[in-house]
Amino acid sequence: MANDSYDFLIVGAGVIGVAVARELRRKHGAGVLVLEKESTAGEHASGRNSGVLHAGVYYKAGTLKAKLCVEGNRRLRAYCREKAIPLNDHGKVIVARIAAELPALRELHARAQANGVRVSLLDEQALREVEPCAKTLDQALYVRDTAVVNPQRVMEAMVADALREGVRFRFGCAWQGPAGEDAGQTSEGPVRYRHLVNCGGLYADRIAHAYGVGLQYRILPFRGQFYRLRPTSKLQVRGNIYPVPDLCNPFLGVHFTRRPEGEVTIGPSALPLLGREQYRGMTGATIKDSLTMLAYLMRLFGRNRDHFRSIAWTEMRKLTRTGFFREAEALGVGFEKADLLPGKEPGIRAQLIDTSTAELLSDFVIEAGPRSTHVLNAVSPAFTCSLPFAEHVVGMIQPD
Repeated sequence: MANDSYDFLIVGAGVIGVAVARELRRKHGAGVLVLEKESTAGEHASGRNSGVLHAGVYYKAGTLKAKLCVEGNRRLRAYCREKAIPLNDHGKVIVARIAAELPALRELHARAQANGVRVSLLDEQALREVEPCAKTLDQALYVRDTAVVNPQRVMEAMVADALREGVRFRFGCAWQGPAGEDAGQTSEGPVRYRHLVNCGGLYADRIAHAYGVGLQYRILPFRGQFYRLRPTSKLQVRGNIYPVPDLCNPFLGVHFTRRPEGEVTIGPSALPLLGREQYRGMTGATIKDSLTMLAYLMRLFGRNRDHFRSIAWTEMRKLTRTGFFREAEALGVGFEKADLLPGKEPGIRAQLIDTSTAELLSDFVIEAGPRSTHVLNAVSPAFTCSLPFAEHVVGMIQPD
């Protein structure tokens, strides 16, 4: 590398990596290099998500997600307007499919109020005025500040801003591991740094383990598959139609999302994988990874924390078009199986598990190491939270 010494080295050019790099540059005026093994930023989860800017409904008061989501939503919506990035800001409705979901719906209402989110409970008539084709049992929750954006447009704007502010990027350059106390080996040679920030997403656990950090944690990948809604469907969507989720697990269920360009997506699924980049079939799954992931899945299935067996069976049903349709049909009036069209490229969620307890971790996890800081669990709503999240991470760093 022409300049092989930096104050800060960021591994991973997803939304968190880019936001952290910008914040480090602003706060310290320091030399910042972002390494990314792909040819562009946001190639994985950051550019493949649904683009929903969450408002902060789901998270218990006091959690890091709750603290960052409301502010992140406000600031990212403002950023998109400043950059002329189109937004669909028609909000979101969360609907109850059966009577047993109503207590959880009211719990979400209470959490949202505790977090300072603008929400209201609607009866069926009021729901029709907000989202005419949505259907619910008795009540629905209307979340005003939920919005939808094209995540790739956001990534392009953030990278352009970072470059203008003096952040350096090295694309097509893979991190290979530490090379002493203040250096790392990459596919293009060694690079020295004062402090490393691990924003490695699907590989964050491996990077952290090389520093002796978070040894009880492992990334378990889940693939999110989407369909598209046939434009001529009788089901018309203004904003977002979500089901009431199982509050014991971190997945929100199949939902309808109208993107700013007008396309409506249906999804995602959350299929546990055998490989970290297993986007299609078995491509991306190695024998070593497969054996490791199978061992984790068997333990999660056996311990059944967070209702994992229920998650697994539900996701297996979604492997078929019929099963996927059945998951979504209760959310809206006029939806037919023929309305499901092939969707966009799937994304993979880098879900952290605690191997000591066989638990899927819901909150963000960030840990310090020698000359390093490690973002280990930055799943949804990390995209929404990215700007205040970056400030939080940088605030934890004590430069060596």
